[in-house]
Amino acid sequence: MVSEEPTTPRQPLPVTAAEYLSEKVYPTLEPALEAMLQAAFPADAHVPEGEEEKGVLDAPLVWLAKYLKDRNTENSAKRDRDTWQTALELAGSEADSYQSAYDHGVAAARSVLWPCSVIIAIKDTVTEQVPATPREPEPKPEGEEEEPAAAEEGEEGEEKKPEMKDVSVPVLRYVATSHPDKRSIEGWVLRYEEQGRTGSVVASAETLVVERAAHREQNLHFFCGRAKGVTADDAACYCAVPLKEQDGSVYGVLAMDTLLDGRMIGEQDVERLQQLAAAVDRAREPFAAADREKRRLEEEAAEAARLEEEEKKRLEEEAAAAEAAAEEGEGAEGGADDKGN
Repeated sequence: MVSEEPTTPRQPLPVTAAEYLSEKVYPTLEPALEAMLQAAFPADAHVPEGEEEKGVLDAPLVWLAKYLKDRNTENSAKRDRDTWQTALELAGSEADSYQSAYDHGVAAARSVLWPCSVIIAIKDTVTEQVPATPREPEPKPEGEEEEPAAAEEGEEGEEKKPEMKDVSVPVLRYVATSHPDKRSIEGWVLRYEEQGRTGSVVASAETLVVERAAHREQNLHFFCGRAKGVTADDAACYCAVPLKEQDGSVYGVLAMDTLLDGRMIGEQDVERLQQLAAAVDRAREPFAAADREKRRLEEEAAEAARLEEEEKKRLEEEAAAAEAAAEEGEGAEGGADDKGN
């Protein structure tokens, strides 16, 4: 007689994650989550006092997703407002020098508009030597051979150097940058009347916005902000805002570009850059006012010295005229005495 061994009950096949969620997790989670949400966030919590309104909540997970999205949007907006307010305060904060005011402005613009490159450039002049206008050679009679060039050379056969003259060239000198290494703009100047389009900002005192800034046909001139290998993205933008003295004259530009990420800037970005430029103007005004006062005193001193010199010269001329008249009178008296004798 063969004994029968007890058979092991068959184990069910393992379920997938989706099946487990639908069969086990959701039925357990949803009632508990719904009860918790209804207790913590009643449907009519948003209804003002005095009004009775009972709404029906969405499915718990849908309601939670909407709630978290709204909270995220609200927090992002608050974070943006706080960042902007901090940047505006930084740009207009008290500075201890011109350079400090410019650095604050660049840092503020970078914190609000990042990713971007920001610079401040100030009007200046550089002296360059250029050849003086050469004299046109005198026409020679027909048939006469021209003298060899060696005749105009020095005794040792060296060519005669052309006469040079100094000329002043207006430029924009880069003084502040968002680049971590400030040496990236050291010595850089832009001949804005000849190169690029930023000169229109200086001439018109109006904001310049250029789209598709990375394309060559836009004729823009950059000194920082464009990394090697960055493709010419259609969305990349360039914006330059004039920096103004108290009387409205332009002394420089605050400019930014989005060549780092190739994004398009909007009206809000332009308006914020304009407000930051105005804050930089206010921050540097004490130093500009001190310089204006210094120039005024120097001009008054120079004018006083000029008037004093003119008065001195006038007195000397009057004294010389009086002396000449006296000598002439003495000569006339001497002639009369000789005639009487």
